[in-house]
Amino acid sequence: MIFYFSGTGNTRYVAESLGNLLDEDLVFIPGTDPNSVKLTGNRVLFCFPVYSWGVPPLVLDFIAALPDSFVSEVKAADISVSMVCTCGDEVAETPAMFRNAITSRGLRIGGLWSVTMPNDYVLLPGFDVDPREVEDRKLDSSQGRIKEIAGLISRGEYREDYTVGKWPRLKSKVIYPLFRRWGVNPKRWNVSQECVGCGRCVTACPMHNIKLVTGKPHWGHNCVSCTACYQHCPAHAISYGRFTDGKGQYFCHVKPLKKH
Repeated sequence: MIFYFSGTGNTRYVAESLGNLLDEDLVFIPGTDPNSVKLTGNRVLFCFPVYSWGVPPLVLDFIAALPDSFVSEVKAADISVSMVCTCGDEVAETPAMFRNAITSRGLRIGGLWSVTMPNDYVLLPGFDVDPREVEDRKLDSSQGRIKEIAGLISRGEYREDYTVGKWPRLKSKVIYPLFRRWGVNPKRWNVSQECVGCGRCVTACPMHNIKLVTGKPHWGHNCVSCTACYQHCPAHAISYGRFTDGKGQYFCHVKPLKKH
């Protein structure tokens, strides 16, 4: 089974592709009560985007909340737990963070992989979506990477293969905690007069955190800074303070891979 979280579609594409290639069921983390989870298949895999060089807090909370009964099922079946994370460029110490979360539940680690996908983070200065040619190149390359990982998993060849990047400790030990404390602020989201009240932001939000109030989006407190609302707005009317001024939009439009 594949547990996954996705905001702008990159990880959904990877998770659905792996699900098709490996014949594994998919479980969308935001829509799932951990206490209702039952083991299916003969693999356990987590797919998620790298968040500020770490595991998304939502995913860590989900792992911690999995019931002991599920953990016992996985142990009894002698199944290891693997990770496939998506990143724009690098993962820093995200794999170590995931390893700690899994082993703290008494489970065994399998493979740890990263898949490079188009950049989608726009909520800080210096961060923007990729130029179209870079986006296309990353999407093209991702197909072979996903097939490679699926082949390794199907053969039980669990490896550690990911792009660490420069200054990993600084990024994961210093910047990531700051992101957790200050980087998720739903009060910064706002909408301009260009908003047409189409509601695409409402349906795009994986957390069901947005409602239309008098025809305009209103953000609740359950935001995870995935940027799905911003990326989906056809009028480019949604902004995150001044951080998104002049920046582009991206949403993964690629159909998942299938077995031939």
